[in-house]
Amino acid sequence: MMKYKALIFVSVLFIFLTACSQNEEDTNTNVENLDDVVPELTVDFDIPEHVEKGETIDLTAHVTYGDSPVEDADEVLFEVWTQGNNDQSVELEGKHQENGTYTATFTFEEEEVYEMYAHTTAEAIHSMPFKTVIVGNATPSEEDKHNEMDHEHHQEGHESENHDDHE
Repeated sequence: MMKYKALIFVSVLFIFLTACSQNEEDTNTNVENLDDVVPELTVDFDIPEHVEKGETIDLTAHVTYGDSPVEDADEVLFEVWTQGNNDQSVELEGKHQENGTYTATFTFEEEEVYEMYAHTTAEAIHSMPFKTVIVGNATPSEEDKHNEMDHEHHQEGHESENHDDHE
């Protein structure tokens, strides 16, 4: 009788462990599949690293959500300033061209190091890639280098401080 109870106990334990193991595999598979399902907002901020003083270029952001170009971003705003002077930034609204490409024209008037963000909001996600452009023979300053974490931003919409008074 004791062997019979032990056999039943071991059988029940085996079935229980097998079921738990299967559920764990299902859970791991679902988590992996979730990563495949949730698209990512990608902003490829395309500008040269060096330009000449007085040169005018298009600041360009290629915006995709998953594999699809974003044709109707809520905002693409280029914020530009000379290194060490982020409190004197200029904001330029990106205009949609085609295939998720947004541009704004900017002239680099000073032989300085310029820093900039491409603030982009689409699909309720805010992305802000950062770039630096060296104009002429300007030398970047590590001391004045802009710390990306110094900039205040909110995920939903663009509710950060207003920079209109800097234009």
